Amino acid sequence: MKRHHGMPIMLWGGIFLLLLIVSACSNAGGHASDVQLEKNEKTFQYTTITGEQIEIPAQPKQVVYIGPTLGDFLVMDIPIVGSNLIHTTHSYYKGKTEGIVDVGNPGDLEVILSLKPDLIINSYYNADAEKNAAFSKIAPTIPFNPALPYAERVKEMGKIFGQQEKAAQLIAKFETQSKEMFDKLQLADGETATVFYQLGKTLYVMGNRSLGAVIYGKNGFAIPPAVQKNIIDQKGVSFVKVSEELLSEFAGDHLFVLVQDNSESKTESDQLLKSPIWGTLPAVQKGNVYVVSAEWNTDGLLALEQLFKELPQWMQRK
Repeated sequence: MKRHHGMPIMLWGGIFLLLLIVSACSNAGGHASDVQLEKNEKTFQYTTITGEQIEIPAQPKQVVYIGPTLGDFLVMDIPIVGSNLIHTTHSYYKGKTEGIVDVGNPGDLEVILSLKPDLIINSYYNADAEKNAAFSKIAPTIPFNPALPYAERVKEMGKIFGQQEKAAQLIAKFETQSKEMFDKLQLADGETATVFYQLGKTLYVMGNRSLGAVIYGKNGFAIPPAVQKNIIDQKGVSFVKVSEELLSEFAGDHLFVLVQDNSESKTESDQLLKSPIWGTLPAVQKGNVYVVSAEWNTDGLLALEQLFKELPQWMQRK
């Protein structure tokens, strides 16, 4: 993933000065909470995932989201005015981001300031503490964990935006669709699956996040012991690099191979699928291999409805 480099020191200094001026002007007319009360009728205290309590608008009108799960916010009809649109190139985002300003990755302060947000959701709070502090001077800023399984993400969004009932309805809807999908697949008890991810020359095994959260869901595939031991049971680990020699250790009864949309990844994937070691895997010999675009390595709400329809089709095309 490309990394957005920081601004020159003088430009950063100028922006911080501008932020201080904006803050001073606001305080001159009253307390920040008074401004929020006037603008949004009321505010409330929200406890963030880092344990901090911050005052946020009960009904924000201008939200900036920095992170990879914009689709969740679109499905929940959150008023997003700006986001880092680098993550919205996948097919299921087509036509969904009109009117949303691209604030850059991981977020240009000048652009965000110009949008006059009343709330900022920052998924990169751990990566750049200085920038997170700068966001907080523009508007109340909430640290957010996009790596949570979709049900947990949606519950948290429900708390932030006062949409607990809608969040519960969405979770119930997707759980029903998941059950219907697995009922059609008629998996045997204990039938396992593994998600491999080809990124350039490197092959990874994925855990129970993104596509893994979908296939290992309730009524879904069982988790291979090696995936459980080496990824899921390891705190903070979502995937591990794997060599061809270890393929048999991680491979389940079904293999989902996700390939990045670039020539290097496709070439490496083709070589993997033709390799002698790959050919020895029981799942390969039974034809239980499904090679698909890496855009489906997701459990985002915008993709889920399509994914529950797509996945059985992958398995039928073997």
